[in-house]
Formats: sequence, structure tokens, C-alpha cells
Amino acid sequence: MINFSDILELQDGFITYISHERGYSKNTITSYKHDLKEFIKYCTEIGVDTVDRRTIRNFLGNEFEKELKSRTVARRLATIKSFFNYIVRKKDLKDNPALQVKTPKTDKTLPMFLSQQLVEDLIISPILRYFFDSIMIIVSGNKRTLTNHFLDKENRKKLSPDLEANIKKLKDALKKKCKNHSGFTIDWLRSEWIIFYTNVKKDLNDFSPKKTYNVPKYIECLRDISIIELFYATGIRLSELAELKIRNVDTKKYLLRVTGKGNKERLVPFGDKAFLAMDNYLRANKRSWNSESLFPLFMGTGIKPVSYRTIQRKVEQYLNLVLELEEDERFGSHERFGSHERLGPHMLRHSIATHLIDRGADIRAVQELLGHASLSSTQIYTHVIPEKIKQVYKNAHPHGK
Repeated sequence: MINFSDILELQDGFITYISHERGYSKNTITSYKHDLKEFIKYCTEIGVDTVDRRTIRNFLGNEFEKELKSRTVARRLATIKSFFNYIVRKKDLKDNPALQVKTPKTDKTLPMFLSQQLVEDLIISPILRYFFDSIMIIVSGNKRTLTNHFLDKENRKKLSPDLEANIKKLKDALKKKCKNHSGFTIDWLRSEWIIFYTNVKKDLNDFSPKKTYNVPKYIECLRDISIIELFYATGIRLSELAELKIRNVDTKKYLLRVTGKGNKERLVPFGDKAFLAMDNYLRANKRSWNSESLFPLFMGTGIKPVSYRTIQRKVEQYLNLVLELEEDERFGSHERFGSHERLGPHMLRHSIATHLIDRGADIRAVQELLGHASLSSTQIYTHVIPEKIKQVYKNAHPHGK
């Protein structure tokens, strides 16, 4: 049993421990804090002096009654087990009652990934987004997304059919430059904006401009392109990318020095496209590569690094944008992704793993690249390409044909 007074006494020390000594990410720490808050609230309401396995089981049952997902309840239990292990060590106790509670079964879902074509479209989506937002400011005086306006059926009726052709021209021009990133200069982007605006403004006859708009934020465009390109090039986690500093990038060997879960460092390779995308962004932002620089690689406001939430929100928006614009060969449209919770940077991590394994990469190498502690975490990506597996079976098995 665990004394409730010990729980109240050591909760802050536990959070400090997992943050400083274990090196847990900000998102994980936030989840742990919330889980502990709910557990302590429950124990306070029922008025316990000690906590045993029955208390924990009753708490989990109470969480299920709230119609929480089994995955969330399982995470609650994992938090309690970890916290109680900490208490056992600090108070020199014999047993952790939470270890006697079985983890609720969770539905195992296969990771969602993007097709190669959709990844390429996603990389150019920041420029598309700014161009369309620029038009919307001219049209209405309000910044609205393409999803909210250009793709809205009622608004679309007011625009000429030529709009689709102009959007396609812009996408083709961007994709052509995106092949090697060498042409992504601010001057080129500005000229492309003028061409696009000239082509589409005649489609806006039913609108009267309420205000003029300055040239879009090209530096932010280049930053977001770099972020998406680096996510796909390396498969690193959101927390790992957000914490990168300029000095973590080896521009000679094309390696990132990444600090992952548990403060474990690993070297992750990247290619020419990722380097050129980052280089374009740094040059536009008037910064240079410096092996000693402590400046964040990706800047937010001022000299602060771009926040986790900003990266998450941006990638979600860009994914929604490209999924609205075209049909993907695997998913058809964004509705087939299901919940918007799945749209985000982690989908690019799933994509690189799936694409590597699909092309014959060694699973151990993929495990090292992604920073998985267990091979079982990597093996799930072998299950998302059933057609590939069927073909291997058909070609290799004596009775396969």
C-alpha cells in the first residue's frame, strides 16, 4: 500500500525527476501531470488514507464510466505505475500495488501514412497557403484559409472555372522548383506571387478589395517548407525537431545530432533536399551555419524557437490544404483519415518508416533512424503494406502461385 500523504508530498518531485533526469518531452510531462491530477482528485473525493490495488482498479473503472478511450485509461495506469515506482524508491517500500493491476486492452491501429505524391504536395503547401491567404485578404479584408473560402461551394460559384487552371499552374511551377530547392529564392517567390495574382484577380470580379496586402511572409514559408522536408527526410519526433539548434546540424557529413527520449543522443542522416531547404531558410533569415551557434534552427517570435504547438498546428493546416486540393491514391480524401487527431507531424514519421521498409530497408536500420527502443515499435510498419507482403508471398512461397 502507498500512503496518500506520500503521494501528495512527492508528486512535484516526480515531475522534476521525469523532466530533468529522465528527459521526458514536454507533451509527455503534460500528460503525466494531468493523469496524476485526475488520480489525486479521485482519491481526495473518496477520502482514502492509503492506496492499494483495489483503489487503483476502482479509479480505472471510474475513468471508463466517463467514456474515455481504453488507450487513455491505459496511459493513466502507466503514469500511476511510474509514479509509484518513484515513491517506492524514495520511501524504501517493498511493493508497488499498481504493478498488480492489469493494463486495459487497447485497440491496435495501424499507423496512417502519406503517399509519395502527397508528401511532395505537402512540401510546397506553405507557399500555396500564403498565396491563397493573400488573395483572401484582398478580397474580404480577412485572412481566411483556402479550405474555408476557395473550396467552399457557395464561394466557389462566384469564381470563374479558370481558377482551377491557375491553381494548377502555380502548383506545377512550385513542384518544378521544389525538385531541388535551388530556385526557392525570395525574388522568385515574389515574382511567382505577382503572376498568380495577375491570373486570378480577373476571377474576383464579384468582389471589391477592402484593403491592399503586402507581399506574403516568404521567410515563414521557407521555414515551414524546411520543417516539413526535415520531418520527412529524417523521421524525427516533433519534440526532437523543435529543440534543434544550428550547431546540431553537421553540414559536411549531412547528419543531425538529435536528443530523443530519455536524453539519448543519436545521429540521423539527411539528404540534399533537406539541406537546401534549410539553407534557403537560413539565408533568407540572414543567418549562417555555425557549428558553435546556440540559436534555434527554426525560429518563432524574436529569437525564440518555434513552439511545439505552432509546428503541430501548421502541419495540420497544410495537410488539410493538400487533402482538399486533390485526391490521394491511398486515401481518396481527407475524410478517410477519420479524426483530425491523426493529422500532424507524426504522420510524416509514419510515412518515412513505411516508405523505407516498402523499398527494402533493413528494419534494424529503420529502428535506429527513428530512435525506437524496441524493435516491436518498428515492426508495426511491416503491417501497413499488405499488397507488398502478398506479392512477396506469391513470389517466394512454393504454393503461393
